[in-house]
Amino acid sequence: MPENHPSMPDAHFERVARCFETVFPNLSPAEIPAASSDSLAAWNSIAQVTLLSLIGEEFGLDIDFEEFEGATSFASILALVRAKTVSA
Repeated sequence: MPENHPSMPDAHFERVARCFETVFPNLSPAEIPAASSDSLAAWNSIAQVTLLSLIGEEFGLDIDFEEFEGATSFASILALVRAKTVSA
């Protein structure tokens, strides 16, 4: 698998997954990689802001909410985090 494959567990994957566990405590670890705003009723605008705030704290990132606006799945958020931490 390529190094940045969204479902490949690495340090970024694990840290983003912990943020998801905090915001969505009813998700099992196996469900997190497939999580999206379409599949989770609990993923509303408040959950999105909370999740992105936690991710910002976890990775020391200054989160631009507009940049993450279309990030509505675990995979898309993980890809953006990986891109931002590589360029940081």
